[in-house]
Amino acid sequence: MAYTITPLHLGTLTVDKSGLTLRQGAGTKVAVPCLGFLLEGGDKPILVDSGPCQDAEWGTRHHNPFQRTSDQSLVAALSRTAVAPESIETVIISHLHWDHCYGNVHLPNARFVVQRAEVAYAFAPLPCDAPIYETHLHPVHFLKTFDRFVVIDGERDIAPGVRCIPLPGHTPGLQGVLVDTAAGPYLIASDHCPLFANFDARIPTGLIHDLEAWYRSTERIAALGAKLLPGHDMKVLKQSIYP
Repeated sequence: MAYTITPLHLGTLTVDKSGLTLRQGAGTKVAVPCLGFLLEGGDKPILVDSGPCQDAEWGTRHHNPFQRTSDQSLVAALSRTAVAPESIETVIISHLHWDHCYGNVHLPNARFVVQRAEVAYAFAPLPCDAPIYETHLHPVHFLKTFDRFVVIDGERDIAPGVRCIPLPGHTPGLQGVLVDTAAGPYLIASDHCPLFANFDARIPTGLIHDLEAWYRSTERIAALGAKLLPGHDMKVLKQSIYP
């Protein structure tokens, strides 16, 4: 099965670069996109990550300076692809950080594929990680669609040509998505590699739960031989559709 991959620009965060590249770039502020990815070419469209909250003021107050125009909402971004939110039945959630799954509530017929290790940690993260999951705020955003979670363990084919690949490191249960395309396999790496440079130069992400696991996961990616799509790199948006 040959898919196309459409990146969706779902808002812009301004972050310290050291949060993207471990021990490098401290004090340098960079603007990075929040990305979702629409997979088309199979029987039904599949979404990878549903993006951050609608409210830019909320995102700024609880996280980093956040900007989102009206056309960067998940619903608006999908409308430009002619895919209605109601038609999406499968969403692969790379991990449960706030900027990757807040849009779940706008997908009324979807089920959300999440790794068991990620669900377990999101419920009881270390104190330093609680803010990025928003587990200290109530109601916790990802629990609003928890009844539609499909919890998996390890690698899993979600559809012909779409496979979940566990990539622990940034979080315990982060998963990438391996996608077959007409130009060969692509790996949507999410925040395991927020930037192309993380993989190219083997620089870990700055927000890290397990550094040794990050390096092991990076070697797993290398063994796949796939083209990489990172989670927060503006360069991804230079191309409107992959391949």
